[in-house]
Amino acid sequence: MIAYKASPGSDVGFSIICYINFLKSLIVKPEDVKELREKKILFSNLDGDEQVVQVIKEIDTCGIYLATIFDDVKMRIEEHCSNKAKTWIAKLIHTYFRNPWTFIALLAAIFLLYLTFLQTYYTINP
Repeated sequence: MIAYKASPGSDVGFSIICYINFLKSLIVKPEDVKELREKKILFSNLDGDEQVVQVIKEIDTCGIYLATIFDDVKMRIEEHCSNKAKTWIAKLIHTYFRNPWTFIALLAAIFLLYLTFLQTYYTINP
């Protein structure tokens, strides 16, 4: 497929080669494969994560390696993942709000607290 896309008569361009190069830049160690599998981004029938890393490394892109194109994308991914607030919110949602009933219960509790504060305020200041 890479040879077809890189041929002079192809009007598609380098989309497959760019995708393979981006995949090669993302997958460096078996831990990367494990994380991509957990997020359901990467599917494979190979036995282990090490084999997937080896297969990705062995794919030849005809000497066309455009690593600088992906620097901006990788930088934005890194910024997104290193943002503490987003990480905490994601963990909070993933841990405590997987069920819609927990979110409804939180809204009900906040509403009841608001009503309690209103009652206290109007009791003190009639």
